[in-house]
Amino acid sequence: MLSLLLLGTLTACGPGPASAPVDGSGPSAELPRQVTADELATLRRAEEILERRCLARAGFDVPAAPERDRTGPEPPPMALVLTDLAYARERGYGPRVRTPEETTRLHEDDPVGDYVRGLTPERRAQALRAWQGGGADTIEVTLPGGMTTGRSTRGCTSEARGELYGDFRTWFGADAVDRGVTALALTRAQADPAFTEALRGWAECAAGRGLPYASPRRLRDALGDSAPEAKEIEYAVTEARCAVETGLAEVAAETEERHLVKERARYPADVTRARRMRLAALTKAARIVRDDSASRHHTQRGHTR
Repeated sequence: MLSLLLLGTLTACGPGPASAPVDGSGPSAELPRQVTADELATLRRAEEILERRCLARAGFDVPAAPERDRTGPEPPPMALVLTDLAYARERGYGPRVRTPEETTRLHEDDPVGDYVRGLTPERRAQALRAWQGGGADTIEVTLPGGMTTGRSTRGCTSEARGELYGDFRTWFGADAVDRGVTALALTRAQADPAFTEALRGWAECAAGRGLPYASPRRLRDALGDSAPEAKEIEYAVTEARCAVETGLAEVAAETEERHLVKERARYPADVTRARRMRLAALTKAARIVRDDSASRHHTQRGHTR
């Protein structure tokens, strides 16, 4: 969260690094398990805390970003299509979509953005170099899709991940390839003839419910990431109901898993290494988050006395 907020604010006047593909899911008997959504959130929070500590040492006292509410059940898989009708009825798309009121509160409660916008242009540039390393000592990784991604081994982003996962160079390569594998597999699954054929029935079903979109992706794009709760639930229920009723749910699950297995088999060492490093970092991450929470609570109590 901190990285995204800093990136959006610090690079408003200049380019920044491209974002990497998001994590996916898919069972495999040969690989270590994936971290859960809650575990991944803990890892991300620990990364943010370590980044803030590093930036503080560099002279930038960046405040903590508001923590997302993590109550309720984990969202079901929905990379290709949402199929959990019960979840859709109760929670829509979960944390992926906010109400307009939640979006307004998020923009109003933006301590990281407020801090960065309060810096002079010179100090802002210094903060960006401290955070991202200024391009010094960059390592590059070729992703499964053929593109190349790179990052400086210096700066607080890299230092935080090196501290959490053990070795930044090893972590960056394995993590980038693992996430790239998932992104490539999902791209190929979406173009798979079995999936595109099943989409026809889904689209007819969705149109019959008043939402004439050719695919779940287009339906979600039309909804956006901020919508009234009733509208979000209407879209989510339509997506899930039509997926179940037309058989797209089964086709999507089979197609996604088939492509994930195929792509992961091409990069077993990187996928295994990335998963093991995430799992190994969980205990440390939980301790970092717990200690930071206790420290901030103690500081807040001191300020109220």
